[in-house]
Amino acid sequence: MPDNLFETRQRINAAAQTRKITRTMELIASSRLQRGKQQLAAFAPMLHHLAYAASCLPHSYFSPLAEHCETKALFVFAGAKGLSGAYTPTLLRFCAEYARGAEILAVGSAAAQAYPNAHSCFGDDPPSPAFAQALLRAAQIRYEAGEFHEVWLIYTEGYTPVAKRLFPLPEPEGMRHTPPESVLLDPTPQAAYAALSAAYARALLYEAHLQAYTAEQVARVSTMDSATQNAEEIIEQLQAEYNRIRQASITQEIIMVSGAANALGED
Repeated sequence: MPDNLFETRQRINAAAQTRKITRTMELIASSRLQRGKQQLAAFAPMLHHLAYAASCLPHSYFSPLAEHCETKALFVFAGAKGLSGAYTPTLLRFCAEYARGAEILAVGSAAAQAYPNAHSCFGDDPPSPAFAQALLRAAQIRYEAGEFHEVWLIYTEGYTPVAKRLFPLPEPEGMRHTPPESVLLDPTPQAAYAALSAAYARALLYEAHLQAYTAEQVARVSTMDSATQNAEEIIEQLQAEYNRIRQASITQEIIMVSGAANALGED
């Protein structure tokens, strides 16, 4: 078998293996995407009720503390490295405007790679209330110590990067109300307000991570689908090339046999 025929077959096998890998990764991302959507849908009512409850917090919870310095902190949800197309670069370009002079809390290996000097780096853990609590603890301690005057969330919602404030808490829109005087807060209003504000902040973090995770899987499904289609096109082109070379080889053999037969006949 001629060398170029063997090499073409090797390239076809390599492209087929690549197609198998990208198709598998597409299926994995699709499964994660469906799980992310289900978590978002299940969490939406709880977030709504927490926002309604948080709307009765004193106004001080929605205003920066006077003793805070003028330094921002950014949670950057950039996802895992690679295989998600323009998802991470688009988010990082959007984040550049907010990152000037800000402390970075990187969530995901892509953010950790983009910001090697980030104050805190977190891994590629899937969204969970426990992980949201760990993120909250990292920011809240320093915010309450006066090291930050604002903490923001930078993530992708759908196909669009967004920036939302975490501290001071964003006041729920259209929900402002005062609890009736008959409501008893136990053990004290201060303790109840502190617990409620922490729960609301954790919910905002969890929702942001869910949105970012879902958007990342959408980008990964699209990227892997494109990669699978490209591999299929390459296989088709290589198969056509393989058939052409093989046909040429067979034709050449027929010519050689015919020539040898003619030579023997003349003898």
